[in-house]
Amino acid sequence: MSKQILFSTGAGLDCPKIAFVSHADITSLPDRPGLFALIGTRGSDRNVPLYFGYADRSMRDQVPYDRGFAHAIRNGLVGFASAYLPGGEDPQALVAALAEAHDAPVNAKANALRDIEAAQSELQAMASARRMAAQ
Repeated sequence: MSKQILFSTGAGLDCPKIAFVSHADITSLPDRPGLFALIGTRGSDRNVPLYFGYADRSMRDQVPYDRGFAHAIRNGLVGFASAYLPGGEDPQALVAALAEAHDAPVNAKANALRDIEAAQSELQAMASARRMAAQ
């Protein structure tokens, strides 16, 4: 039996909320595009989002291959949730807002890694430019 879970897109009481439907296992995810949440537990809290993502095709087909899926398993994945993308909304912006509002640890780790890789890339480009200038 699935139930509805409301996830806010911000910290305030007046922030928009998105209604997700919970799923017991990955095979019960819908065969359509939309937002998804990988759910875990934190202490006695249930329905704690570990990761938010967006599938542009079938959630059932894409979620197992999403970059956050394996990390969510390592973080105690116990359930799944799905939602329709609200009309006219940018899916990546919604994923970022949901992840920040709910302190989703897998999203936070992915963002930190992306920032580290960007900084390393910038440092490598500067070092390469210095080498070329020195020649």
